[in-house]
Amino acid sequence: MARLIAAPWASAPPTPSKPPPRNPPALPVEEPPPQFDTTPDLPEPFGYKVCWFAVRASDPAQVLDALGWASEGPANWRTGIAAAYRRVFDGQAPWVFASPPVDGWVLLVGGGLPYPAVYPEDRLEGIGQAFDVIFTRLKDHFGEAQFFGSHRVADFVTWARARRGEPGRQFCYAGSSGEVYANVGAQSAEEAALGFAVLSGLSPVDARDRLSDLLEDEFARESALVASGMSRRDAGRQVRPSGRSVMPGEEDVTALADAWSVDPTQLDEADRGYVPGVGLMARVPADLGQELVSPPPLR
Repeated sequence: MARLIAAPWASAPPTPSKPPPRNPPALPVEEPPPQFDTTPDLPEPFGYKVCWFAVRASDPAQVLDALGWASEGPANWRTGIAAAYRRVFDGQAPWVFASPPVDGWVLLVGGGLPYPAVYPEDRLEGIGQAFDVIFTRLKDHFGEAQFFGSHRVADFVTWARARRGEPGRQFCYAGSSGEVYANVGAQSAEEAALGFAVLSGLSPVDARDRLSDLLEDEFARESALVASGMSRRDAGRQVRPSGRSVMPGEEDVTALADAWSVDPTQLDEADRGYVPGVGLMARVPADLGQELVSPPPLR
């Protein structure tokens, strides 16, 4: 199973030894197996602190078949999405939910899905290679594959799109480390329309430095306006008229998902005309999964 690298504090100097507590805490154990309801229900919105693939398909079974993953049985939206967010411990395969089609797209949702990473050299201990395997299988089978994810605790955002015969696009950034883990391909027209920073052609390290410079400039302009007597709130509005910072956030991910395919945070909108449905559950294979998405800083 691809694993996240250890955070710096994991290798901190040992503290002086202390006597063990009278009643040491129990080691974490796997929660009871999730119970899946197979009663068809309307789409359940999601989109934050999780990752998902999007492919044009008419049946979730087609997606699992393309990946070669065994189905663990049917589940409706409510119980499937809940399992996709489920925490897993060492050695446990993460759950994924293959949704019923929405607007022609099947969404494969899971907190333990790998994500784009071409930097550092080990590609986050194999997470980048695991992502490539899944992404390539979906693109080759369906002609197009998309990927999105975010986790606000780590200021983590990622997106990717590939179409057969065309150059692909991948981006992955974690504000907690300040690192860009992937910046592959040219910025899409939709990214440009949303006002994302232009990072086309830059290596992950150069893209990181470019984002850092842009953020520093944004802060300097806001501070200058505040120093001139403007309120912090008004200064922020002038510097960021769209409400978005140069640093990408979770709302940028869902906005791009809306432009490319489906914004899953809007799945409960009454005027969408969605009908009740049932998806399929699966487990990410041991060599392709990872711990719940939230990349720590590099060593």
